[in-house]
Amino acid sequence: EADLAAGLFAVEDIAEAASLLLPQRPEDLRRLVGLTFCRPPRFMPSCFIRDYIRVMCTENVKEKTELLHALINGKKLSDLPKINQQTLIIWGEQDRVFPLELGLRLKRHLGDTSELVIVKNAGHAINREKPAELCRLIKNCIADPSVKYRDGHKGSWKSAIKRFAGSSLRKVDSTRPLL
Repeated sequence: EADLAAGLFAVEDIAEAASLLLPQRPEDLRRLVGLTFCRPPRFMPSCFIRDYIRVMCTENVKEKTELLHALINGKKLSDLPKINQQTLIIWGEQDRVFPLELGLRLKRHLGDTSELVIVKNAGHAINREKPAELCRLIKNCIADPSVKYRDGHKGSWKSAIKRFAGSSLRKVDSTRPLL
């Protein structure tokens, strides 16, 4: 809530966030897409927009809004548990849904067991904007979670890509959200 008040997010309060995340009008969905993508699509057919709103955003609006309020109200990063497993955090450099500052805070909170990879020219929808890079990062993390992906650490991102480029991973569905 303090981050909302400080202007960290593209919305001013939880009610505006709920209306943005559960768009009921085409202009609301266009705004959400504009915030989600680093480079939003220039054209979105009206029939797609209407269908998306009808299928994804009209059922259980009250319950979804209540859930969003419950997830956000009074939550602090310090409430998150620390985990001991190696953790790869993948964050879009231009993410306007969850700004990069939150990724940096999460990395500090999780400590040395985590690695934050910031994907350039990507927003919140990394799976749509940079699917190949996302798949490479996940594949390399699965193949060897101890490899650090920043240069200057135990191995490097580039050497990890070269090392595991020949290994296979079942196709990741880039149309599904990560969270």
